[in-house]
Amino acid sequence: MHFSEDDLREALKRKDPGEGFTQRLMARVEQAKAEGNMRSAKKANGKFLSWWMHRPVWAAAMVAVLLLACGIGGYQYSEYRHAEENRIARAKQQQLQQEAERARDQAIMALEIARAKMNHVLQHARLQAEPDDKIRRQRL
Repeated sequence: MHFSEDDLREALKRKDPGEGFTQRLMARVEQAKAEGNMRSAKKANGKFLSWWMHRPVWAAAMVAVLLLACGIGGYQYSEYRHAEENRIARAKQQQLQQEAERARDQAIMALEIARAKMNHVLQHARLQAEPDDKIRRQRL
């Protein structure tokens, strides 16, 4: 449908609103005031929710800040956990190394005791063997 300039003039021409326009307008204003009072009562009950709904940019910014904080917190916790696992692993490794050194020291001590006992037995065997040699030499 194609509008002409005359159609546009006719559509934009002043028109009389009719009788009772002022009364209808005032009734709507009163109704809007009454609804406004109800809204303010609702706002008093749910201020946070109304703030959230009327300021979407700030709400989105708050959500972004919370997500960023949670992300940073999660990353720091992950790093802490990794460092703690490394510390525990080092402690276990150090404990194993100490146990290995203790076992080595005990093995060395056991060998020293065995060597001392063997030397004692050998010396005792030589002492007993020497008189026999003298006796054998005397018999020859």
